[in-house]
Amino acid sequence: MRRIVLCAAVLAAVIGFLGGIGPSYAAAEYVLQVVGADGAVSRSVTWQDAEGRSDYRFIYRKRKDAQEIQVPVTEQPRPPRYNADWQQAPYTYSAAMHDLEPETVYEFRIGSAAEMKEWQSFKTGKKKENTYKVIVMGDSQSVDYDVWGKTVQAAATNSNDAVFWIGMGDLTDNSQAWFQWRAWLEGGRPLAHLPFAPVLGNHEAYSLDWSFAPPEIYTALFPVPENGPKGQRKLAYSFDYGDVHYVSLNTDYEELREQNPTMLTDGAAWLDADLEEAVKRKQRLIILMHRSPWSTPYSGQVDTIGAAFLPVFDKYRVPLVLTAHEHCYARSVPLRAGAADKSGTVYITTGRSGSEGWRDARKRSFDAVYYNPLDMPVYIELEVRPDAYRIRACKVDGTVIDDAIVQTRRD
Repeated sequence: MRRIVLCAAVLAAVIGFLGGIGPSYAAAEYVLQVVGADGAVSRSVTWQDAEGRSDYRFIYRKRKDAQEIQVPVTEQPRPPRYNADWQQAPYTYSAAMHDLEPETVYEFRIGSAAEMKEWQSFKTGKKKENTYKVIVMGDSQSVDYDVWGKTVQAAATNSNDAVFWIGMGDLTDNSQAWFQWRAWLEGGRPLAHLPFAPVLGNHEAYSLDWSFAPPEIYTALFPVPENGPKGQRKLAYSFDYGDVHYVSLNTDYEELREQNPTMLTDGAAWLDADLEEAVKRKQRLIILMHRSPWSTPYSGQVDTIGAAFLPVFDKYRVPLVLTAHEHCYARSVPLRAGAADKSGTVYITTGRSGSEGWRDARKRSFDAVYYNPLDMPVYIELEVRPDAYRIRACKVDGTVIDDAIVQTRRD
């Protein structure tokens, strides 16, 4: 299936190029906001350019304020040309804004000394905000990224008060195929005005010949907080939005263990310390991870990833863990130590937002709700409330698959 997906997309790209409508890049193309370590005071912006430039400027200010602040622009390491016949990924640039004021409207612009693009505005969150919405997208890998674009549009329209959005990994089918990233970015435009929180998926770590490879385009595109485990720069990280602490884990052990054999033990130790500090700050918790802690397809067994992370989830009584990978939607009963426990963790598999279904997905023995969206993609609206999380899983046609409350706790 992977090869069929990639070959079909390659053929479409080649036909477009031969037809005279090949890709072109304007300066500062595909401008995307990325979550900062604290949604109330920090945020990053990233963009691409086909030509390497040393004169980029990034300026921000409070909306219509006379005082403008210029911050350094970082040129991310450019991914190599993976195949002589394929287009190389463009140069990627980013700028980080820190020490912002909470609940404030800012605007930024990108350009050079000679020419600047239009101002783009954004609003920072409240420092202890406990009521807001987030859009969550499961696997977006596709043969036809128009499907992904329609899912994004549906989510942007129906959850138009969301404050940021999450991509749960396998953003593209093959991470070394730049034309797929370009299609993903194009489809994501309706949400580009909101900060994005990416999760690393296994397809981010594939080469063009489907062997394992470092996720170089992924790390170039997304300047996430660099506060993760050792040896996992930009592959795992954590951030705050309001009174919730989010952790994006790296579950690519199968793909990356030769490069980093202690990846899971390092990740679990880091997670333990990270959650300990969050709990001391009286923050609520949400874990984001691409692969489930259980075997895929589900066989009842905890896999290597689960063995590393489940004890930490139980230790800190994490209320909610979001996963992906299996392209189905599922919501577990609360679990602790592998058994039903009303004070335990709810695990939600977030479905697929792209064109690719997976018929081999299976309902787990502890699932309260299960649905395999073979007919059309889904998206999730996560509503943070003062004492709970509300989960609404919706098809792109508006059909609600699940609407549930997950209780949260503060020790």
